[in-house]
Amino acid sequence: MLTDKELGLAREHPRGTEQRMIGPYRAALNDVRTYAALPLKDRDAIVRWAAIRCAVRDRFGVDRDQANLAEPLIPAATLRAHVIAGEATAAGRTIEDDGSDLLALVAGIRMG
Repeated sequence: MLTDKELGLAREHPRGTEQRMIGPYRAALNDVRTYAALPLKDRDAIVRWAAIRCAVRDRFGVDRDQANLAEPLIPAATLRAHVIAGEATAAGRTIEDDGSDLLALVAGIRMG
């Protein structure tokens, strides 16, 4: 479950919060196999941030500014798709994104 504190911080400071949350995982965010090879704790951090970003996009309309060529935010949809692909690769399965809650979807992928 996402907290109001997490959502508020991400809404108020999306770029800085994203940098702190997933900046160390930049290589894993550019390659699905690198993502899949991360320890579960690190993948959990990325999954949680992706869920927060999707919620902030859906509830508050905050996402990557396509007009700003220097925008550091990864589009929420791109981040979600990468997380799902990485989790599917880690599980050795093919997964279709059904659009459901990302945290529940990832839990299902991991459980098999």
